[in-house]
Amino acid sequence: MSKIHLIIADKDEAYVDSLSDYLISKHSNRFQVNAFTKREYLSEYISQNKGKADILLLCSEWYTGCDFMDEVNTTIILSGGMLTNEVMDCEVINKYQRGDKLVGSILNCFAEVNPNKYYISDKDKKTKMIAVYSPLGGVGKTSIALGASIKSAEDGKAVFYLNLENIQSTSNFFDCKNSQSISNLIYYIKENKKNIALKIEGIRCVDSMYNIHYFSPPDSCVDLNEMSIDEMQYLLNKLRLSKDYDEIYIDMSSNLDEKNISILNSSDQIILVIDQDDMSMVKINRFLTELKLLSKRNDMNILSKIILVLNKYNENEYINIKSGELDGMTVSVKIPYIFKPISTYEGNYRKDMKVEFKNAIAKILKVIE
Repeated sequence: MSKIHLIIADKDEAYVDSLSDYLISKHSNRFQVNAFTKREYLSEYISQNKGKADILLLCSEWYTGCDFMDEVNTTIILSGGMLTNEVMDCEVINKYQRGDKLVGSILNCFAEVNPNKYYISDKDKKTKMIAVYSPLGGVGKTSIALGASIKSAEDGKAVFYLNLENIQSTSNFFDCKNSQSISNLIYYIKENKKNIALKIEGIRCVDSMYNIHYFSPPDSCVDLNEMSIDEMQYLLNKLRLSKDYDEIYIDMSSNLDEKNISILNSSDQIILVIDQDDMSMVKINRFLTELKLLSKRNDMNILSKIILVLNKYNENEYINIKSGELDGMTVSVKIPYIFKPISTYEGNYRKDMKVEFKNAIAKILKVIE
């Protein structure tokens, strides 16, 4: 793997030790780390390794009179607050951030400075992309997408939750206070910059409870709407090719447009969420008929990927769904009606899943395997 050669240079020994330990333990696949707490040793090292360092994290106190910044690719000033000197020629980040956010800031700066420099993964992880879709509104699609992400992460898998709905509820379940959102990534893609993998690493957020990765919602739903099919596929392919994830769960909008059809077609499996009332059956059958027509016209194979999930199942009101009514398909998993299947606490953060819901999600994951 082409690692990023990172130098940490700060006179605060405790800070340097803490950051070095974090990067080596959590991000050894991404960074080769050297650290210095003495300015003269740093200067000597850089003079002997000219042009070899990708990133220099430099404490603000050493910025003035620093004559070796030109010998590294990208210099980023570590600021602990107000800077005593104006910084004109390099990026500045807050040194006192949570580890994952600090790494995101570093990678985001580096990607902006080096939009066409590639860092390719050599990981052998096979990524499965699972779309969670329904043409029906209010059927609990997001709860199932989140539930599957949480349960998979609990099972030890590396998971990305990708919400592509126009109006999102991601901030109700995750901390979305990152300085950049998926909108910044969309702009980056539209500008045809190539180092998208590092940009994704710089923008993505990490859930502290389950280590699920995700993007903060767009600044405006217009940003997602303005993505072309090719741009959307480019993003999905880069997420898959990063080999950082075992599973990517795509929480889709309910539209049946060309963009969503392309997502369904490129997904490995599709969790199709339905309800048990008569109107749902009418819409689902119409949806399946449309898929059959699309498959014939465009040589697609979407129907065979579908896992049919009946949500909000109530045995007392259950309508017997015959396979013939769903073009030969049968319901794989019935999820019982559960009030607030994913709990929240302390404002917006989800705490856990109800036992019945969690057990039903486990059945879905077993089918996916």
